[in-house]
Amino acid sequence: MAEAAWARRLSTPARVHFVGIGGVGMAGLARLLLQAGFGVSGSDAAAHRLTRMLAAEGAAVFRGHSVRHVPSDVLWAVRTPAVGEDNPEVQALRARGVPVFARGEVLAAYSRSRRSVAVAGAHGKTTTSAMLTHLLRAAGTDCGYAIGGETDFPGCVADGGTSDWFVCEADESDGTLVHYAPEIGILTHVEWDHVERFGSEAALLDCYRRFVARCGRVVIREADALAAAVTAGHPGVVCLSEKTLGLETEDDPEGQSVRAVLDGTPVAFRLPLPGRHNAWNAVMALTAAGLAAGLAGADVEECAASLGSFASVGRRFERARVEGVEVIHDYAHHPTEIRAVMASARALRPRRLVVAFQPHRFSRTRHLLRAFAEAFRGVDGLHLLPVYAASEARELGVDSDALGSVCAEVLGRERVRMHADGAALMESVRKDLAIGDVFLIVGAGDIQEVFERMRAGPGKNENL
Repeated sequence: MAEAAWARRLSTPARVHFVGIGGVGMAGLARLLLQAGFGVSGSDAAAHRLTRMLAAEGAAVFRGHSVRHVPSDVLWAVRTPAVGEDNPEVQALRARGVPVFARGEVLAAYSRSRRSVAVAGAHGKTTTSAMLTHLLRAAGTDCGYAIGGETDFPGCVADGGTSDWFVCEADESDGTLVHYAPEIGILTHVEWDHVERFGSEAALLDCYRRFVARCGRVVIREADALAAAVTAGHPGVVCLSEKTLGLETEDDPEGQSVRAVLDGTPVAFRLPLPGRHNAWNAVMALTAAGLAAGLAGADVEECAASLGSFASVGRRFERARVEGVEVIHDYAHHPTEIRAVMASARALRPRRLVVAFQPHRFSRTRHLLRAFAEAFRGVDGLHLLPVYAASEARELGVDSDALGSVCAEVLGRERVRMHADGAALMESVRKDLAIGDVFLIVGAGDIQEVFERMRAGPGKNENL
């Protein structure tokens, strides 16, 4: 849809229906439209915190998918990538001639009505977006935001704010990244992923190039070769060099100390998240905050100091102490992310590092099979759950058995265990874990339930 048409559509409040309203991204967009005066309805398979929040704010939220849930006066609709054309509500909307749009296309159109900062990249988008929102608000800029994770900010996943500025996490997975046109862009890291969408690395890089071409300024890391490639020739690139920054980090059990030189100003701050990758997320967010809010000198120091009170995003290095065992959950679902979060876990100096992993998508598991196994090198125990399909057919890739076989080759068969479900996994690890261990739970599917159950209490366990 042409940008002028989107501008008219979003400036004319109407009834909008969300198919799959409960996902983080969908719930955030629904809340932004509610705040803009739109009538919002939607459905989801289950009720939870976000659907209850939307209902309390005026949305009509239905449990389950049915043609009965689609209002007669709906003028357009939004569909989560998790449902297909065979969804009964999507079919009913199509039959009525009601336009059904991808969430990313609508969020991009909304962001074009604001002075926006769009955070893109294979890894670190959510954390960097949240850090940037925290920094801007600490600097007195009541920016709006839409982030792919639950936060402590007003609105949890999205809020319109009162200033012109808007921070959004721009997702490349479905190709809608090309619709954004931000004043400032951030590329946290560029790496080939989403093979179910992009058949080659070249196709993915073309998507990033089209995004970059629409950015006013764009922040990258010098060491990120693919980010440098897709931004080559752009006049507004801000390339962060480790040498120029003089970046120094020191992990400790409560996070890390970070020192750097930003725009000639030395800054030192605490970050309540361990891991050098998080220090880079913070530096990129600080750089974008400086571009957006015009920070300079002492303001940069004050802004950086505010990161000491940054509250991490849900499903990003969430921690719980369970009778002497440090239990950590992270959304990591790519080998690069897994290596980073394992490094952060090792900074806690565990007696043993035990990992539970749920692969996400059959196609990704096939494409990165050996890379996943190599990422787990050094663990004392690896527990694998079946692949979380994310609406993908098994025929598109391989399952956890294939991953388990390769991991057994790399790590040793005695260190790898397969489980049919989360309950079986928990029964196994509760017999295995002991005081001083770190139990790291990683994956982008429903493995979060294992963390929630562990956090609720270990039950009977002779080792804990």
